[in-house]
Amino acid sequence: MSNQKRESQKNLLRRIGYTIGILLIYDLLSYVLIPGVDPRQLAKLASIPALAMISTFSGGGFQNLSLMSMGVGAYISAQIIVQLLQTGVVPKLTEWSKQGKIGRHKLTQLTRYLTVILGFVQAIGIVASLNSLLQFGIVIVDSWWNYLVIGIVLTAGSFIAMWLADQITDKGLGNGISVIITAGIIKKLPDNIQQVYDSLSTTAGTNWGPLIILIVVTAMMAVFIVWYNRCEYRLPIQYSRRENKTSNDSYLPLKLIVPGVVPIIFASSLLSIPQLIMMFFDSKDTAYISSVVNKIFSLSSSVGVTLYGVLIVLFTYLYSIVQVDPERLADNLTKQDAYIPGIWPGDDTAIYIKKRLYDLALPGAAFLSLISIVPLFISNSISPNLQLGLTGSNLLIIVGTLSDIGRQIEGLKLKEGYYDFLSENYAFE
Repeated sequence: MSNQKRESQKNLLRRIGYTIGILLIYDLLSYVLIPGVDPRQLAKLASIPALAMISTFSGGGFQNLSLMSMGVGAYISAQIIVQLLQTGVVPKLTEWSKQGKIGRHKLTQLTRYLTVILGFVQAIGIVASLNSLLQFGIVIVDSWWNYLVIGIVLTAGSFIAMWLADQITDKGLGNGISVIITAGIIKKLPDNIQQVYDSLSTTAGTNWGPLIILIVVTAMMAVFIVWYNRCEYRLPIQYSRRENKTSNDSYLPLKLIVPGVVPIIFASSLLSIPQLIMMFFDSKDTAYISSVVNKIFSLSSSVGVTLYGVLIVLFTYLYSIVQVDPERLADNLTKQDAYIPGIWPGDDTAIYIKKRLYDLALPGAAFLSLISIVPLFISNSISPNLQLGLTGSNLLIIVGTLSDIGRQIEGLKLKEGYYDFLSENYAFE
């Protein structure tokens, strides 16, 4: 058994090393600049809130427009679209979702194809925006060939990001998409901290009052997120084949944040679209429209922050049902001869689970809105240049990713303990 234990430890170390190696490759590729673009001029646009928001939730970065600028954004969008289409919208995809391993393989292939398509569409959008921003001198040579090369390179980078994320999921630790985004957030932490410090510093010295408030609020928010992320609602489950045992330890766990960070990603994406569209037009001709759009959709305004919170609440309710799929869950319980006490199997179970999900959506929506808009209000009230709007979202992503990795490591340890149990109680020759 000692050999088995050593092999289990080696497997864990291999997964850790593999994950770190993939992240290093991803980081190195992020320094491969796209030809035909002036990075010094592009850096001037890095402070645009819409671009900063997209960069955060994709694991990419527009401050240097590199091969990996779009990150896993297209992959995230493709996964969400395919998941939505499985909920009875496209019967064929619903059928695939019930075919086990073969069906999952088909859905994975469809997601990859859709990622390439969405990546190309996003690349075209970026190229179009660059064309409208020639006044900044971003594109060195204004030619269709140059724009075509930029679009192809960005699309290729999106595909590479998808492949690297899949490698982490399959052979590393945690969900590849979440790990890449988390690594990007952590990488930017020193710059963000320096930016906060500089924003609160004046010629007379550092304004320690607001700085201490920010530190305390951030620490409290981190503790609250860790605690809430570990909370779950347990639906009691009983099995027909265990009639002589009530089995209080059998339950169906439902996270209080059922949809995770997806509502925040949806809401931020919707808010950024109008601002990105306005970048396509001449700023002189659309100055008034741009000011109205920024007032409504910018996270620097109270209207934009309020709209952000409302969208998060709406998407939390909508995506909670999509994430769990009560009908499929009820069907799986029936196949396992399991049932919820007092509830008939089948449709009644699906309806009951759906009601519980809606009940959980209320505190979940309140939680996601709270951690998203409180930093925004604090940031906007202290300094207009203080960009802390995504602090809560970033903390949620980091905590969620680390929790997933921790659970995976615990699973490997349980597997090791299972081998220990077999070796102590059974002899294999």
